[in-house]
Amino acid sequence: MHAGTLAAAAVLAGAAFGLAAPAAQAVEAGAVAVTPSSAGPGQTVKIGASGCATANANAQARAYSDAFPTASLSAVGQQGEVSGTSTVFSGAKAGTYTVTVVCDVSNPTQKYTGSFTVTGSSTTPQGVRGGLGGSFEDAGPGTIAAGAALVAAGLGATAITVRRRMRRSS
Repeated sequence: MHAGTLAAAAVLAGAAFGLAAPAAQAVEAGAVAVTPSSAGPGQTVKIGASGCATANANAQARAYSDAFPTASLSAVGQQGEVSGTSTVFSGAKAGTYTVTVVCDVSNPTQKYTGSFTVTGSSTTPQGVRGGLGGSFEDAGPGTIAAGAALVAAGLGATAITVRRRMRRSS
């Protein structure tokens, strides 16, 4: 009975996993896909397109967007598919951006467009901006005199306290 329960649990878990797994999507001809479809500043994205079958075997495909630098795309497989990567600009603003793939830069008539979203949060570590920021300026004579008076008062109070303790202990 224990083995039967374990087998049933394994079957149910496998079914649940199969339903939760995303279905593979075929990219139709002329489609541009950016993975992930939402990326933050500094994150690397993969750009792919299909339908880039050109007569020129040495064609250079490129992907253009205002969200990342121009990406060189390489042919993958025999079906006119191209693929490459680029990194979202660190200063990219959140929003939806158009991605244009030109299948051959020497003959830019064959091009396809798609889009992806830049999220508002950065995935790259950002350091603390802790510069001096106006907390430092040249000290004038009045500031120096006030500081010296505070130091003298502190030393005087320390001397009085030490003298009183010495009188009590003797």
